[in-house]
Amino acid sequence: MEFVMTCTTAELMLLVGVCDYPGVAKGIGAATFGKRSEKEWKAILETAEHQLILKGIIDDEKAERGEEPISDEMKTFINRYVQSKWIIRGTDMPRKRALMFHHYEGDDWLAHIIYKDIIHEFYYVTFDEILDQIREYYSFSSGDSVPAEQFFLTEKAFDWLNEPKKVDKVKKKSEFTDEEKRSFEHFLEDLEAKNRYLYNLTTFHFPNGTDNLSPDLYMENVLYHMRDLFFFLPSQNGVWLVEYTPHPKTPVRIYLATVGEWIERAARFKEVIEV
Repeated sequence: MEFVMTCTTAELMLLVGVCDYPGVAKGIGAATFGKRSEKEWKAILETAEHQLILKGIIDDEKAERGEEPISDEMKTFINRYVQSKWIIRGTDMPRKRALMFHHYEGDDWLAHIIYKDIIHEFYYVTFDEILDQIREYYSFSSGDSVPAEQFFLTEKAFDWLNEPKKVDKVKKKSEFTDEEKRSFEHFLEDLEAKNRYLYNLTTFHFPNGTDNLSPDLYMENVLYHMRDLFFFLPSQNGVWLVEYTPHPKTPVRIYLATVGEWIERAARFKEVIEV
């Protein structure tokens, strides 16, 4: 793992714009700052420029002479970030973070951690390091075994889990056994502890690149394919995993797994990525 840089969203937006990706820069700005007046955008970018000058990333003297204001290394980094055709994204809403990996060449990837949509950290990693990075980032824990807990839902009932008012409806509509009822109640306690957010790990393929893509995957007018997606939720001992089964009525299985089993499921991105 090799550290690249830390920057703010505004600084990243400015660097992407300097490297001639106006669509991406606009997407980054819109996703983070929303609609702003021309005067407000000017103030945001001027502040970002001053910070990048202080960091030595932008050479203001070269800029004044009309020369390229950033180094070749920085331009290469931005090109790799923008032109990635494979992205792995792990959500972390309870901590207002996201973990991403952008592929750029062969076995080489760019790791990207976003804090509260404001701070971005970038590292160069290899493909073989990604799974360890995912494990370390989430830092879930469990023993070698966990209690046998599971329950099954319809797809509609699974969607209702995001809405607190519909939890009773899920209970009424679901034909739980006594064991499944206890598992469901345990799952709800863990879900409430995370502000009702399920985590997910998703692998995206962008055949034509990501020239209009922002850090939180703002995908308007971008061709992409979702190649793998799975939901999970940490518990005090273990991780709840969500999987789809062929069952015609209740295909959504939610069960408590060990961290080792969660890692095995997370590793499936290796099976779908083709580089």
